[in-house]
Amino acid sequence: MKIVWEQSVYVGNAPVFCAICGHRAYPTRGSRNQLLLAVIYDYRGTACGEACRDCVASGAAGIRQKLQDQIQSFQEKISELEHLGVGEIQPPSLEEEFQLHRQDVL
Repeated sequence: MKIVWEQSVYVGNAPVFCAICGHRAYPTRGSRNQLLLAVIYDYRGTACGEACRDCVASGAAGIRQKLQDQIQSFQEKISELEHLGVGEIQPPSLEEEFQLHRQDVL
């Protein structure tokens, strides 16, 4: 992984989500009043997203730890979703949906 500060391709001060920690990140103003984002590239040179300033500032060891934390969080979420998908799934019937919408109108 390589992180490079580059001029933002987004309009204005639009937030992005950090591909490392998942938190919201905003562009940084450069010396020429340019909006800059820390763009993450994989080993093939393909852009994979942006990084927040906190992750960039945490250095290689901090980034590795944050990635491991995210991986663990995703694995736990996957396990929860797999557990939900076991057995029969019973969505509301059309009649129940109709009654719900009818109550909103009355």
